[in-house]
Amino acid sequence: MNRILIDSFNFFKGFPASIGGFFEGLLDTVIPALCPVCKENPAGERGFCSDCISAFLRVDHPYCISCGEPFVSKEVVEHRCKWCMVKPPYFRKARSFALYDGLLLDAIHRFKYNSKTSLASPFASLMLMTEIDISSYDAVLPVPIHKKRLRERGFNQSLLLGRRLVRHGSGRVYPMTLKKKTISLPQVGLTRKERIKNVRGTFRVVRPCDVKGKRVLLVDDVMTTGATVNECSKVLKRAGAEFVDVITIARTAKSGFKRSLPFS
Repeated sequence: MNRILIDSFNFFKGFPASIGGFFEGLLDTVIPALCPVCKENPAGERGFCSDCISAFLRVDHPYCISCGEPFVSKEVVEHRCKWCMVKPPYFRKARSFALYDGLLLDAIHRFKYNSKTSLASPFASLMLMTEIDISSYDAVLPVPIHKKRLRERGFNQSLLLGRRLVRHGSGRVYPMTLKKKTISLPQVGLTRKERIKNVRGTFRVVRPCDVKGKRVLLVDDVMTTGATVNECSKVLKRAGAEFVDVITIARTAKSGFKRSLPFS
């Protein structure tokens, strides 16, 4: 049955956009959309089926009150992690929906590298499940990518997420305020120290009036060491932002961190 549904959807995609869109919409009203991860179960209100959401490794308390990194022990009182105590970040807090692992990692890769932009809305729905209150921000800014990378990829995944998130708040998206002025090496495979050095001085605020005195929410897909979002937060604070918070779909955890079971 599911194979028939997928074949029907692909058949309608062959029509011109206006006609195909009509039939796809009609199909969605008659038959529930399938989960974009397993493609087996009907998608729920969050855009994914309940089985897949349960398989995502949620970032749960306790975690660092600043960067949101989960602590290995669940018996500790929440505090700043060692990195944030040694060098406090420029952002106020960073929060992520789940760990960058398993099914979620695969889905983010399809979104980011295989142009599955339809995942933006389901991912934004997951981000709304964090403690970040979208309605409490004046400006939502995506982490920018260099124009060369933008030409290669065709879209900025952080901007797609920001546009979906802002529908649930009172602020607006500012896609052109923060720019990446120089192209840097990919962060994948670099150490923490190398990541910090790699992004240093690569961002600038081209319209300070967009953020001056405002509560800013910075949006990205994945947070690893936090080097990129911290560098962005630095220039935003220097441009006059009241404060900067960060939200991502996922984040990595410290080496050796394991969750034996997915969070409910």
